[in-house]
Amino acid sequence: MDHLPIFLDIRGRKVVIDGGGTTAARRVERALDAGAQVHVFDPAPEGEVLDLLNRRGVTHYARLPVESDFAGCVIAYGASDVPERDEFLHAAAKAEGALVNVADVKPLCDFITPSIVDRSPVTIAISTGGAAPVIARILRARIESLLPSGYGRLASFLSSFRGVIETHITGGRARRRFWEQMIEGPIGDAFLAGDETRAEDLIDQSLAGSGPDQTGGVWLVGIGSGAQDLLTFRALSVMQRADVILHDPQLSKDILALTRRDATRMIAEEAEIDSYAKLANSGRRVVWLVSGDPAQRADAKSWSVRLTGQGTEVQVVPGVSNSGYSTHSEGNVISLSQTSDQNPHAMSLSPRASL
Repeated sequence: MDHLPIFLDIRGRKVVIDGGGTTAARRVERALDAGAQVHVFDPAPEGEVLDLLNRRGVTHYARLPVESDFAGCVIAYGASDVPERDEFLHAAAKAEGALVNVADVKPLCDFITPSIVDRSPVTIAISTGGAAPVIARILRARIESLLPSGYGRLASFLSSFRGVIETHITGGRARRRFWEQMIEGPIGDAFLAGDETRAEDLIDQSLAGSGPDQTGGVWLVGIGSGAQDLLTFRALSVMQRADVILHDPQLSKDILALTRRDATRMIAEEAEIDSYAKLANSGRRVVWLVSGDPAQRADAKSWSVRLTGQGTEVQVVPGVSNSGYSTHSEGNVISLSQTSDQNPHAMSLSPRASL
């Protein structure tokens, strides 16, 4: 590891950025997102920087910086692409004890700027240590597509229960396991499916001693076209916590390899829905892998009605659609039909809910 990964608290602190182009704009945006007081220096800033100058927390100086401008600075970014300006910034900022980053000039960098996946308060930073920035950008794009924005909201939601959890659960190990169960279990599933009230009820039940991990159900998980790298983050999470996996005979081995290793695997048959309901009602987590998007399939909606009619909780995890198209399955054939650009949303069904 060539660099120490850290996250700095710069809220309300001074950050200096010298430059007026695209690189400077990216530095301004990131510093503002972290709550900094941003001081931008450039005689003639370009469009992207100009658009940021009216934002709260930004002060612009239509000139080059001088030594006194770095007083109280914690971070200084050189983004002018002018060697003389970059070298001056580095010397003046270091004299004030600031951390310095000069774009594309590694000898003048105390740190590097990673690719960021922002799901505030969840933040993922990706770096190749400057060796291959393109790889970092590609990884960021893949994680962006896999990690729903709901995980940031889930973190904020769960943080509000920190006090009561610390009061009820005093052991460090027990508390850690409880948090893991909340995030990876039915509580997290309910919240991500849009049922915040049920998530709160499950937390209360768990704190009262009736752990939600004993709650079974059926998850209809969309696998889209069946390509391993197009599964959503939530689909993978559900698949890896399954007790029973239901699937088509022709399902790719690559997809099955991503499921929980010790889960029972069964060929899905519509005639056996009653037995699937019994498994779920006995506390088993039954994951039904469905081609295409179950949220759009009429047969999947019919299965949901039959299952909920027997008191089984059902959750639908939509599959990834091809751009401009949605997937529909008839038997073992997946066909495409043109659809709108609207994003699919998770759907949660319970015995008291209706389609």
